[in-house]
Amino acid sequence: MQHATNTSPRPESPVTSESGFTRSARHFFRWYRNGPIRAGHPALRKLLRTMMPRHQRIVLRSGLKLELDLERVVQHTIFWYDGDMEPQLSWAVREFLPVGGTLIDCGANCGFIGLEARLHKHARVMLIEPHPELAAGIRRNVEINGWKNSCQVIEAAASDQTGSTSLFVCQEYDGSHSLLSDWWPHPGETKKVEVKLMTLRELLNSNCDFAKVDFLKVDTEGHDLNVLKGLGDLLVPNRIPVLYAELGREREAACALLQERGYAGFSYAPQLSGRALRQAVKRSADGQPVAFFQPLNEVSNGAETLWCAKDSAQAARLAELAEWSRRASHE
Repeated sequence: MQHATNTSPRPESPVTSESGFTRSARHFFRWYRNGPIRAGHPALRKLLRTMMPRHQRIVLRSGLKLELDLERVVQHTIFWYDGDMEPQLSWAVREFLPVGGTLIDCGANCGFIGLEARLHKHARVMLIEPHPELAAGIRRNVEINGWKNSCQVIEAAASDQTGSTSLFVCQEYDGSHSLLSDWWPHPGETKKVEVKLMTLRELLNSNCDFAKVDFLKVDTEGHDLNVLKGLGDLLVPNRIPVLYAELGREREAACALLQERGYAGFSYAPQLSGRALRQAVKRSADGQPVAFFQPLNEVSNGAETLWCAKDSAQAARLAELAEWSRRASHE
């Protein structure tokens, strides 16, 4: 398997540039989803999907260009939601990544979060993805946006060791490929591919452009603690000031490690789901304060966590928003 190659294999079926019908269908669905009618969203998507090709090259309303495979669930969601994918993470990147800073997207899928950071913050971005087809898709998305000089694609799995291992590829959901054989509850629906293992410490020490990482995102389907351990002595706030991790298994151990290294933790507010989340996104876009995250001790078992240095400006901002949310809920 090649590492950080420049070639980008094409999809088996041709990629179709977004037609007027497809653009109108996406915009209509977004209007319908954000409107007062709560029923029928999946049925409407399914109906419209029958009228368009599988592989699409689209432009999101943000201006980001993406090639997407509509048979992959994560990419399908980005397509129909017009980029409203994990808005709490997108908010954190816009809020805490400095202009011209550095971001690592570890477990990048199609590269959406990292490419958003490049678009909105002119960041230098490293996108790490072990799945060969997804990594190839990231390279194409980097190319079509013209960002080959500012975005690095690493085709490997981050861990706490080097070498190679099996990636268990989930046939049903492209967001659940994992190094853990039992991560997907139906093992008969997975297959294995051999992938390269690297540590983030190794990557960062060999790359002077990332001597400091302003924002690290880790979403590796149950392998997150290993990724953090693989940073070694680089897992400290003066090297990585802000860190977002989706902590599934071994959450307590990962939280303990981060707190020991000087980080304060906040967890995605679970009450923000469905319509409430869409309203929060709109308020945030309008410049109103929104508390996407609460202090870690106020959210039991929240998997989506945001970490920053104790007593930092970022921690103070998150605590301020959480307090504002508590006061607003009692008024």
